Amino acid sequence: MDKVLKEMKDDFDHYLNEDRVFTEQEKRRIVNQVKYPSSTNRRQLVFPKVISSVTLISLCALIVFLVLNFTDAGEKSQPANLHKEKMVVKKDPVEKEDPVKTLPKYSDKEISDKVSFLQSKILMGMAEKEVINLLGNDYVEIDNSDSESGSVKQIGYNFLVSDSADQLKISHEIDVESILNRNIGVQFYIGFSNKYEVLWTTINFAEGDSVIMMSKGINGRWVERIYPDSNLDVIRFTLTPEEEVIYQKFLQDLDEKHLKDIDPITIAKLYVQAKLDKRYDAAYALYTDREGYIQWTKDDDERIPESDRGTIMQTLTTFNNIDLGNFIPDGEHDGYIEYEASKSADAKSGFKMIKDEDGIWNVAFMPIQ
Repeated sequence: MDKVLKEMKDDFDHYLNEDRVFTEQEKRRIVNQVKYPSSTNRRQLVFPKVISSVTLISLCALIVFLVLNFTDAGEKSQPANLHKEKMVVKKDPVEKEDPVKTLPKYSDKEISDKVSFLQSKILMGMAEKEVINLLGNDYVEIDNSDSESGSVKQIGYNFLVSDSADQLKISHEIDVESILNRNIGVQFYIGFSNKYEVLWTTINFAEGDSVIMMSKGINGRWVERIYPDSNLDVIRFTLTPEEEVIYQKFLQDLDEKHLKDIDPITIAKLYVQAKLDKRYDAAYALYTDREGYIQWTKDDDERIPESDRGTIMQTLTTFNNIDLGNFIPDGEHDGYIEYEASKSADAKSGFKMIKDEDGIWNVAFMPIQ
């Protein structure tokens, strides 16, 4: 035993010796261990890596599991109305809702354009078949037995309706409420003669907070506000049958020969009617062409936007009662029509006229004084 212990001590001292010299066998063993590590060493190096990868994968799986569970729990805790794609809210049929006003389907411009179309396309003397071919078969024939207009047949159309149920909602009575609410954009009536030709027409439509009726026929032409109805401030404009004949002839060629020897008030009425009909070319042709009085050209006039020309209601209000006015000469070729547009106005209105070199009275540019 002492001998064994002594050999072990000598070996230990030998390794601790600073001047120790390795044998060739020891050198080869050390080199081989460096170049070719044993399987034990490799397992020691690989094992920690495997442990790290498994740990990382497990950690990721745990995070995903926690996130999914947290999201599901969060959704279950949210109010039911957030699940719009899954929830359908059914109203209690017993519960009464407050009435909601339906927005108008058609704009005032669309209504105005339809009125202009009817005015320009449906002419006096037009055959019934032509009218129906142009406007369609969705009309109602109205009882004509007590008509005092001379017609033997009357039909009515509703245009620009917001509900198809109103398409044929037509009778002798003007449906003011539906028109005012824009449920019916335009209500159009036509009377035919015994030759089944257009004898008269009436167009009812809304503009702003008013309902307007425009009619023409054997008794002339008139435009009137029928709602709101006020006996104190009647807004109406008319052309007599004779004036209507002159107006129609003038519209055909805009030749002033049709205006010769016509009084200033009639000339002014033709100008107002042209504005109501949106015949701006005719309105410009009625302006004076006397040298020194022209303020803008026809081309300039054509460039004026529709929004700057005023509405029908504004035209009716501005020129209300002009047909009842008095013409007052003011110099050799000047004059004006004095009229009461409104009883509540502080002063009467004045409509300036100019006599051209050809002796025909014309409208001054910007005639309102």
